[in-house]
Amino acid sequence: MEGMEMKEVRMVFHYDGGRAADGRLDVYDAAVSLRGLSRSLAITAHAFLNEGEIRTRAERADGAQIFIEAPRHGSFQEVVTIVFQSGAAETIGYSVIAAAFWDFLKWTWSAAVGRAAQPSTPTVRAMRDRIEPVLGEMAEALEKPMQELHRPIQRDRGMTLGVHRPRLGRVLLLDSTTLDYVSTSEESDLVEDLSVNVTRYNILSGYGRFFDDQEERTISFRLADDVTAVEKQLLTWSMDQRNRGFGGKILVDVRRVTNARGDVMRSIVRAVRRVPPPPPPLPH
Repeated sequence: MEGMEMKEVRMVFHYDGGRAADGRLDVYDAAVSLRGLSRSLAITAHAFLNEGEIRTRAERADGAQIFIEAPRHGSFQEVVTIVFQSGAAETIGYSVIAAAFWDFLKWTWSAAVGRAAQPSTPTVRAMRDRIEPVLGEMAEALEKPMQELHRPIQRDRGMTLGVHRPRLGRVLLLDSTTLDYVSTSEESDLVEDLSVNVTRYNILSGYGRFFDDQEERTISFRLADDVTAVEKQLLTWSMDQRNRGFGGKILVDVRRVTNARGDVMRSIVRAVRRVPPPPPPLPH
């Protein structure tokens, strides 16, 4: 836009192996993958520029435009340019916005495909501390776009898709393993009286994370629509107790969402209750 200073970030998405080694893809698979790429980048760029605000049906990002460049001869790759508008770039900082965006993308996309990564730049580490637990919500928002982005790999499991930062190399590799991770199955039957303690919780969004005693790891959760205000207070109590070193164990009823590998990707909380006190000792 004339008269406005822009900041550009160029990205290369390189399909390799299988049919892509000949520099071609099935046209339908390529179109679906490109749509998934567009939606994934729009969701990510918008969240990056807007304090973790997530648009699940985003077609564009406030504060940025996303362009695709002409394909290169001799390989199958897509070159994408994200143009951050002056106001957005100034808020983040012109000198750091490119590195911060790449860091934010690696952090959120890695979580979405089951490959943990931690922010490495001060900008994104500070953002993580302000907006967490956004990862669970981001992963759910990116789930369908990521399935579309993996479409060529779904047809040809020997193919990979590398996400490259020009001159600095590959940031993330998508393959058949990450395809299986983002390919979800139906929700499980209700799991009752699951012992957890909440580690992160956003009362406004209804998303959070808890340590699942049965899975023995931390899992993202979101609340079902009928969870009551009293039950929400118990989630906050659990997080506060845990942060103060008192455990904060509660019982929840959940439906688990699993992927094609059988991994629990997240839990949908249907009910919350306190752990009942232990029975009184038997008289002698």
